Amino acid sequence: MLMDRGPSSRKRALFAGRPGRGDAHIALTFDDGPHPEHTPRLLDWLAEHRVDATFFVLGTLARSHPDLVRRIVADGHDIGNHTYTHVSLEHASPQLLRAEVGTTRALLEDLTGSACPLFRPPWGKVSARALFQLWSDGHTVVLWNADPRDYAMKSAEAAVAWCARYRPRSGDIILLHDTSRVTNALVRELVERASQQDIQFSRISQYVA
Repeated sequence: MLMDRGPSSRKRALFAGRPGRGDAHIALTFDDGPHPEHTPRLLDWLAEHRVDATFFVLGTLARSHPDLVRRIVADGHDIGNHTYTHVSLEHASPQLLRAEVGTTRALLEDLTGSACPLFRPPWGKVSARALFQLWSDGHTVVLWNADPRDYAMKSAEAAVAWCARYRPRSGDIILLHDTSRVTNALVRELVERASQQDIQFSRISQYVA
């Protein structure tokens, strides 16, 4: 499966307007972690506010911070594969694909004790040949349809401004990164606005089910 959004209702879920109760849902996804400083803070905040999310982690960092990988799953979030070293798969050979994706999947499944079929290619780039191989190996390839470019934001004010412009549709998949302090501010603003409008937060596995 290749997805860039989840199932959607016919209604547009606007922060400026009020959808029916509970009929809108969006997915927060975080790439490039786990980060030893920012990821624990983010997890604390998500737990406090009972927000579910999905984390696409790098194999190198998962190996360096195995307790954070286990905590992500223990806290009820989905975990996904983001390659081992954040390499582009746009022109990947079968050997590179096995090394980057297969090694990371085996590591994550060993750390968590659960299957790890979710995969996100770095930069969203993947060749047709690699995509077919990923599908053959049972991966669900997850892209996104909303990107605030949080990694480039310099201040919390920039995060708040993006949230003010964002008009979510039910089924949106938002690309974020748990490697920046500004991301925490963006998530807080998103969740606050969503809670006022009865917008729910889903894990990617709930979109797939």
